[in-house]
Amino acid sequence: MTSRKYPDPASVVEPNYFSNWGDLWYPKLANRLLKPASRIERLTPNMVTITSFVLYTLAAVLIIIGGSWSIPAALLLAFSYVLDCLDGQLARYTGKSSVIGDYLDKTLDVFKIGIINAAMSIAAYNLTGDSYYFLLGFVSCFGFLFRYYIKLETMFAAINRDKDYLEKSRTRRQELYATLQAKGAAPMTLRQRLAWLWFRHRSVFALDEAEHVTFGAIAAVAHRPDLWLWLFGAGQIAIAIFRLIERGKQLASNPEALTYPLRK
Repeated sequence: MTSRKYPDPASVVEPNYFSNWGDLWYPKLANRLLKPASRIERLTPNMVTITSFVLYTLAAVLIIIGGSWSIPAALLLAFSYVLDCLDGQLARYTGKSSVIGDYLDKTLDVFKIGIINAAMSIAAYNLTGDSYYFLLGFVSCFGFLFRYYIKLETMFAAINRDKDYLEKSRTRRQELYATLQAKGAAPMTLRQRLAWLWFRHRSVFALDEAEHVTFGAIAAVAHRPDLWLWLFGAGQIAIAIFRLIERGKQLASNPEALTYPLRK
């Protein structure tokens, strides 16, 4: 029996057109675990996904407890996100990709947003005694989910207008990945390098999953869940309003822009 030939581990890291410091180094850490994980015969990508979710939930419980448990909570948050990056890499590396696995990964990712907002709200209430932090947590969670809804409705509207929209979007995405890789490898002036750094890292302001984890870990160690809630409560609503206006304008007057990778 011939052994299966695996691809280059680096090749299974998904390119990310909209990326930032978090989404650049968490997948690299996951990639270091890829070969050891692939040697565990019974380990499936779905097991990694569920383990990531369990560790994330445990970290949220430790955030609520607080005190000396804050550092383990921060470490678990970061490690759970590394595993969240590992599941997809493992699926592509071992050829075990599945529709159910992709569905499980994405639905649990959204569930995590509710969990960390709830944990931070309870922790902030325990810290300050102010009940309005529960409202702030709800606002933060709602803003993030509303961004998802705006993205999905935008895609549905684009598909209704153009039956080839998804294929055009897929082609544009691959073109952008190739351009991105070539541009990153090309020599640059200092000004071009600064512009490149801004382009690659500006999405930190989008406050996505990597930011929830990273800033959540910092807030846990600093014992300031209240500041985390102010940042994400205001930030998620501001981004949602921006996306609502931006997508509406694109649908009305610039549908070509919708073939680019859509951010939440």
